Amino acid sequence: MSSLGALATSAFFAAIALVSIGFLIALILMGCALIRDSLIAASEDIKRLSGFLEIRNLTILPDNRSIEVVLLNRGHEPIKIEEFDKMDVIAVYRSHSGALKAIWLPYDPEMNSSYGWRPLNITCDGLGELLNPASPDMSSGLWDPGESLAIRAWLSDEVDGSVKLIVVAPSGVSSA
Repeated sequence: MSSLGALATSAFFAAIALVSIGFLIALILMGCALIRDSLIAASEDIKRLSGFLEIRNLTILPDNRSIEVVLLNRGHEPIKIEEFDKMDVIAVYRSHSGALKAIWLPYDPEMNSSYGWRPLNITCDGLGELLNPASPDMSSGLWDPGESLAIRAWLSDEVDGSVKLIVVAPSGVSSA
């Protein structure tokens, strides 16, 4: 083989090596961009999901079956009243018979079932709402951050002692 042939062969293999290294660098950069985009999306989810629902007041009513609760939205996003039916409300209590119970309460604004929960009103610092007010029948509007939602929950049996209420909104903020 002549020196010109050896030089051409070396140049050919060098070109293949450079193209391969270029593809490898492109794959690494694409992977880094994918990781960066994933981290940005995760950061946005954390911001959206951060915060919590604070139970400000929980009162067991004289019938020992009904509970009134005031929840403060300490999340970063408003919660649509139209999505209240997607909220999870769980009551943990000891029944009058002594059994420890954890009951998921369905959203029931008309109070038709033997147990459930319904919204009563939304206030801001004890006054009416100014931002995105709820309709009088609680069918539309927003429960904004910093506002308090009063709810009534009722159980099918009597409570003996204290009650813990766990509330989880569709956005992921919760009282637990």
